[in-house]
Amino acid sequence: MSLGKPHWGRCLNEIMSRRLAVYAVLTVVVGLINFPLFGGDFVSDDEVLIKENRYITETQRIGSYLSQEDGIVDPEDKTTFHTGYYRPLLNITYHLDYRLWGMQAAGFRATNVLLHLLTCLVLYEGLRRCFGFKEGAFWAVLLFAVHPAQTEAVAIIVSRNNLLVTFFSLVSFFSYVVWWKKRLPLALAVSLLSFALSLFSKEFALVQVPLLFLYHRFLGHEKAAARREIISYLPFAVIVLIYVALRQTVVGSYWQIPPDLFKRLLFVPYLILYNFKIVFFPYELHSFYVRYPASVSAPEVLFPFLFLIILSLLLFVKRKKRLLLFGVVSFLVGLVPVLNLVSKNSVSLIAMRWLYFPLSYLALALAALLEFTGEDKRLVVKRSIISLIALFFAFLSYTLNAYLWKDQKTFLKQEAEHFRNCLYVGDYAEILLKGKKYGEAEAYFSQALACPIVWSRLYINYGALLIETGRGSEALNILESAKDRPMINKERVSWHNNLGAACLLLKRYDCAREHFLAGLSLDRGNKIIHRNMAYLMSQMGDKEGALRHLSIAEGNQTAEITGVKAAHGGGSPGRRGGWQSLR
Repeated sequence: MSLGKPHWGRCLNEIMSRRLAVYAVLTVVVGLINFPLFGGDFVSDDEVLIKENRYITETQRIGSYLSQEDGIVDPEDKTTFHTGYYRPLLNITYHLDYRLWGMQAAGFRATNVLLHLLTCLVLYEGLRRCFGFKEGAFWAVLLFAVHPAQTEAVAIIVSRNNLLVTFFSLVSFFSYVVWWKKRLPLALAVSLLSFALSLFSKEFALVQVPLLFLYHRFLGHEKAAARREIISYLPFAVIVLIYVALRQTVVGSYWQIPPDLFKRLLFVPYLILYNFKIVFFPYELHSFYVRYPASVSAPEVLFPFLFLIILSLLLFVKRKKRLLLFGVVSFLVGLVPVLNLVSKNSVSLIAMRWLYFPLSYLALALAALLEFTGEDKRLVVKRSIISLIALFFAFLSYTLNAYLWKDQKTFLKQEAEHFRNCLYVGDYAEILLKGKKYGEAEAYFSQALACPIVWSRLYINYGALLIETGRGSEALNILESAKDRPMINKERVSWHNNLGAACLLLKRYDCAREHFLAGLSLDRGNKIIHRNMAYLMSQMGDKEGALRHLSIAEGNQTAEITGVKAAHGGGSPGRRGGWQSLR
């Protein structure tokens, strides 16, 4: 027996056989790749949905959280807009964050990072306890933890729904497997509770029951247990019915079957292949704005059909590897909610954050592939390759967290300048406008107006630029273009203010007064409008009226009355009244 230096493969097996060592490795790795986030700030939808949400900054009754439509933060918008999102657990977690950290982005992000870590640990324990994986579980979870596609779900605070639904779904799934194998009532209770929590985190959890059905088809070993299986689905069905009833009460509508369903079905392979590309070739990752190709006969649409045929043949050849088959099929089922088969409020057809949930089930297939045994030289090569891939993924994740998701200005600049992302060009122009860089801002506003999707706040902000540069007539024309477009209450207030300011520049005092009063009818305490009214009154010779409005704006009747002031549209790139993005 050799007493020499032990083989590194045996050392690795020794480490992976000890759970605490694996936990330590995953904790360190997750902490390191996400470390840049703690020095950043709120990004994308975070600005409005977190900072301006009274359900977060004020303690509410539990019942009020259950009656809130996610994405509607202004009570004035509840009867006007519907986001279609019912995720009551989400704002409860945000409120707890606020109680712990205050309005500090680092604190909210710390919770996201912790949820990501807990999801990795649950995934590791489930793969090990329920399916007997050891080395395969370690490698699969490590790759899941460091995959760059995960960064969007972790970095953007309001993408937490993806973390919550995945964490609770995994707990529910693995607890169900334990109950099925060992008949432990507590395991079933945990599974049902976790399923309910996942469902109230995000509607993706609805695919949990089909995944349990797939588990029995691929991995179930009790052929005579059909009655027990059917009965086991009943409590899950009851939870779904309760969720649907509550959702209907709050949101007011079910998901709609689109009239062009057949066309959307033709594009399903295209979307599946796009998601596979992100998973296996994570190049140029960012906040995607992807639409359908112009024609169903385009090569990029036809090729995915060939891809699916090849994938089906490979799965057929490997049909005896039941765990591998179950993992891949579960990944595809996990993609169903984002294949655009039902009408939903999303702009892009692809988003990295939507992959968080299905990737957790693909980890099962990966664990089956990476369950190495033995100590021959080929295994050393395989382990080395997987280690390099994990290191490369970790580097990409760290880079994205440091140079894309860091803060709003960094994010918008990268999306607009580097990725030429039409979705964020107007928002980057707003950043430039606030910095008084009028020339650059106007160039980006012009680009944004050429985009397929033009939001009301783009006109509001562009109008603000034209007002600030003294071009009242152009501002009036731009702002009138938004007249019939949907606006949230805050945007409508800004729109009226800017129209009034444009009229004031043109010395159309009656027009200015009309719009200022309309804005104040929506927001009586708006300081910008009161200040503009003060200037208007002074121009019309009404000194008493001017001082009255100025005192409201400044709390000081002796404050100086200056010129007109435009209002920016407010909100964030993903806000748009809550209907823009399937977060």
